[in-house]
Amino acid sequence: MKLFDSHAHCDDQRIENEFEGGCRAYIKYQLENGVRNIVNIGTNLENSRISVALSEEFDEIYATVGIHPSDTRFYDDVDYVISEIEKMLSLSKVVALGEIGLDYHYEDTDKEKQKLFFEKQMQLAKRLDVPVVIHDREAHGDCMDIIKKYPEVTGIFHSFSGSSEMADELVKMGWYISFSGTVTYKNAQKPKEACATVPLDRILIETDSPYLPPVPHRGEMNHPHLVSFTCEQVASIKKISFEEAARITAENAMRVFNIKIQ
Repeated sequence: MKLFDSHAHCDDQRIENEFEGGCRAYIKYQLENGVRNIVNIGTNLENSRISVALSEEFDEIYATVGIHPSDTRFYDDVDYVISEIEKMLSLSKVVALGEIGLDYHYEDTDKEKQKLFFEKQMQLAKRLDVPVVIHDREAHGDCMDIIKKYPEVTGIFHSFSGSSEMADELVKMGWYISFSGTVTYKNAQKPKEACATVPLDRILIETDSPYLPPVPHRGEMNHPHLVSFTCEQVASIKKISFEEAARITAENAMRVFNIKIQ
């Protein structure tokens, strides 16, 4: 059963440094080892352009483009950034705007700048009618406040870390919820509870590779083919077969990203 990794960073510098042949050889290896499709995620202008190039080179790869909240520190001219993102969003294999959102993990975070970029990108998504991929780290309240300003915009809350109540509210608003390797962690109760709550037709699986490796690979670099462990955990929580979980999550990914595979 081929799996759909809805969120990966195959062009990450660690992959370039550690995988012989770099990200292109790395992608070929993943596709030969159980992965049907990968959405490669942009976090700044530079790697968004790389993501686009990879999607054009590989039939199985799709791209997102956007400015991650932690990468907002690299930019001052928000209007220029938005214009560059808009150009890339017109390309055929760019399937969403993201990842965007808020990340309050670090004490020196410029929260107001993150909010500015988040809102500007949500406004762009509304204008162009494209889905978004949300990064929400220790910022649940502010993330919810901002997305509620744009009810026309939906998409995916990736690597979901909120409560089951938050997940339920998001689903009612039209959002999809994506689970990463964290749902396999012994003490990570919130993702498990949320997964139990989210309807099957709104669940995606991802690796966020090279981050968040699933059990039994914690402490290692994560890879798209390891999404199988997340799929297995989702299947267990939802009391369905692995094959059914793989099929449903792939169908959900294709629906939210508007991907049509023959």
